[in-house]
Amino acid sequence: MVADAIIPARTAIETFRDAGYKNTASALAELIDNSIEAGATDIQVFTFEEQLKIKARSVYQVQEVAVYDDGIGMSPEVLNVCLQFGNGTRLQSRRGMGRFGIGLPNASVSQARRVEVYSWKNGKCHHTYLDVDEVKDKNLHTVNPVEEVEFPKRYVNNIDGGIGDSGTLVVWKKCDRLDMARSRTLYKALNQDLCRIYRHFLDDDDSYGKQVKIRLITTGKDKKILDLRANDPLYLMVPNNVTGYEDEPTNVMHGSVVEIPIEYDYDGNTAVVQIRFSIALPETQAKGGNSPIGQHYARNTGISFVRAAREIDFGSFSYYNDKDERERWWGCEIRFEPILDELFGVTNNKQAVRGVNFLDEKEFKNEHPEDWQEIVNYDLKMKLRHELSRVFFQNHKEMMEAIKSRGAGKRGGSAKDRAEADKSTRIANKKLEGQEIPTKSSIEGQHKSAEEKAMEWQQRLLEGDSTLKGDEAKEVAVDKVNLKIEKDFSAWPGSQFFTVEVIGGTCVFVMNRKHPFFTDLYEPLMKVEDDKYIEAMDLALMAYARMEDELYSRAEDLDEIREVWGRHLKTFLLELRKEA
Repeated sequence: MVADAIIPARTAIETFRDAGYKNTASALAELIDNSIEAGATDIQVFTFEEQLKIKARSVYQVQEVAVYDDGIGMSPEVLNVCLQFGNGTRLQSRRGMGRFGIGLPNASVSQARRVEVYSWKNGKCHHTYLDVDEVKDKNLHTVNPVEEVEFPKRYVNNIDGGIGDSGTLVVWKKCDRLDMARSRTLYKALNQDLCRIYRHFLDDDDSYGKQVKIRLITTGKDKKILDLRANDPLYLMVPNNVTGYEDEPTNVMHGSVVEIPIEYDYDGNTAVVQIRFSIALPETQAKGGNSPIGQHYARNTGISFVRAAREIDFGSFSYYNDKDERERWWGCEIRFEPILDELFGVTNNKQAVRGVNFLDEKEFKNEHPEDWQEIVNYDLKMKLRHELSRVFFQNHKEMMEAIKSRGAGKRGGSAKDRAEADKSTRIANKKLEGQEIPTKSSIEGQHKSAEEKAMEWQQRLLEGDSTLKGDEAKEVAVDKVNLKIEKDFSAWPGSQFFTVEVIGGTCVFVMNRKHPFFTDLYEPLMKVEDDKYIEAMDLALMAYARMEDELYSRAEDLDEIREVWGRHLKTFLLELRKEA
């Protein structure tokens, strides 16, 4: 009786296709890892599109993806095992990126039904392949033979700068699981992820990750080449991919590099984990969360775990409140070497670290009052978590204190800056341009000269901010005269949380600083880093003021509405304070 195979190829090959790669970028990263390990200095990723007919429409879709490198190439013996699952040449290695022996085949079949590998050195090119459908149809249990071949001109002609004396080309064919069907959209996603994963190989500093040129290339008549630039969540690297700041850092280091010796076995052997922190320059943070650079920072909010100069994982890991938008203005990178893989819980497809979430020391001591110290001392994983959490907690606290002390949002700046019309006011007035609807403010404004209107505004501005200089108030008042709608602040006793006034010829929503609406809602919103929330609130309030301005004939009803609404709002918010 013939024994059954431990791994039945026909069904296992489909299981391998669901290997847990997060996206196409993470699968391609396995191939790029191999290229870097092979000493490549030039890595090129190609896409080949074909025109297909789908539901009576002709569309272009990516059918092939190829990765070329100018590394040392593979001998026929190495090529013979490169598409075996669980095999490889670095299985016992604790240096560099590889060692798990599943990268090339697993990553490839997760995205395509066929993978072909060409490798050349010493003037000879060899080829092998793996075809999912062939494995299933023929129930194959052995790899395909390695054959000497001519390098296909289809690929040679697309390699920018010509083919190297040695190297490797991996081709994914019958691509059926790519993130995006079109090269343009696929490359947009690849650019974002790969630039961060390989940032230490894309900058000018060779001390940690030797510089490699990585390019994304679309083939065909509209051939385009995109050079990857470092996407650094610490914002210290140059060159980088931050538009307008490509050759300058926008953060500075916070403190010195923290080095922690970590035990990885019970014989007392240790390896050093390095933790780096950075904080945005004040002028960077001052641009605000809605600015282009603020949005770039938002996409890089988190802690980066970097193994052998290559990012393995990125996220919050329960170390901080990821709902607080001010968290974007710091960065943290934790570096470790492959000898610590088991301790960091590195997955075999290099997609994640596991079991290194933040350890709340106070909570941990409450849960283990008798033996918490013993657990931390003798459980190597717990010891690692404790050390990482301790270092992060202290540095994060210091960085957030600095970030919060700088203030946030558009309400900062000089007295003149605060007095000028802000973004929400400009938006509201832009939408009201050309509207000739009769309003209370326009009727009253008709009976005043431009000088009188400016004088009213100048007086109001000086009353509202004692730090504003007379000439500054005069300059700002000239611009205020042309506004149809604006907002302002004052203070008075009673239940009304706002009133609507006419200053010059402008309808002004005036908010009461003494009302809980201002202290409990509006003022906290002013401190939120992302201005979009306070701007939305401003527009809602000015929209109400505009409604009153247009319905001026019903002024008595509106006064009563304001009074009753404000009274109920005050009692509700005061009750909310008690419940907090």
